[in-house]
Amino acid sequence: MRVRTMLSLSIALVASAAFSFAPGAQAAPGSLRILLVETQSATEFSNFTTALRAEPGVAAVDAFDADASTPNASTLAGYDLIVSTGDSDYQDAALYGNRLADYIDAGGAVIQFAYDNWDNDGAHPTGRFESGGYPPFIPGPNDNDDTTLGELLVPTSPLLAGVTSFSTGLNTTDALTPGATLLAKYTDGRNAIATKGRVVSVTSTPGYDGDAPPAQINPISAAARLARNTGNVLGRHTVVVKRKGRGSGAVKSAAGIKCGKTCSAAVPSNTSIALKAKPKRGSSFARWKGVPGCKKKPKCSLTPIANITVKAKFTKKRR
Repeated sequence: MRVRTMLSLSIALVASAAFSFAPGAQAAPGSLRILLVETQSATEFSNFTTALRAEPGVAAVDAFDADASTPNASTLAGYDLIVSTGDSDYQDAALYGNRLADYIDAGGAVIQFAYDNWDNDGAHPTGRFESGGYPPFIPGPNDNDDTTLGELLVPTSPLLAGVTSFSTGLNTTDALTPGATLLAKYTDGRNAIATKGRVVSVTSTPGYDGDAPPAQINPISAAARLARNTGNVLGRHTVVVKRKGRGSGAVKSAAGIKCGKTCSAAVPSNTSIALKAKPKRGSSFARWKGVPGCKKKPKCSLTPIANITVKAKFTKKRR
């Protein structure tokens, strides 16, 4: 259990336009389905849940009590983002860690808050998630020191879009795992936010309802912004294919696209896929539109970092 009950996460928001991003790198809008995995109770995070639901592009937010049972693979697979909060003991920390690793391997995204990074036995996911080096932080003590967000080490990261500062008194003190990228530190020098693969970890809690005075409840929505960014940037992206022109043909991909019948697929972020256009008799493939570099080649490779629509133009052959 947490030691202190005094301060919820309080984050000031600024418009994402205040940051500069590489073209196409900003968090993409989508219809995120989020599962909040907690070991306290759903009422502990009711304000945070409300803030998550209020984020643009969030389609659904559900809660799972991992103190009583462990979400199975099919449950996790139904969501684009897992928000994991830890604190009290998981019903089976190893089994949960195994299933989280499988979920990430299948293209899912995860964000951890505070006590999911606590070194107390049972408070954080173990199993293959821990042994396989998925989390960005090595769990440490819950020092719960009053501090504020300090230097943004990667200020142009889309994962930090809309977040400029926050104060916290509920937090852990963690070391970075090998291969992880530290995004931000606290003013006291401790690690605040990091990412590795499809996982983001924040060493502060999004706040427990009742821990903060009413004036500090609303800024919980900024923690929701971090969660939304994680889902949009690191989660699955939809690739949509549209066929254009007077000719006819098919577009196929090992990702599951067989267009005309199936013209879209959910693809894990930063995963390369190949689209192949095959004209029917009497038609020719003309060009791709929407993917730089492909143009007139029948085979087009792309690596989605956002939802994308690709157009394939077919023309009729001249007689």
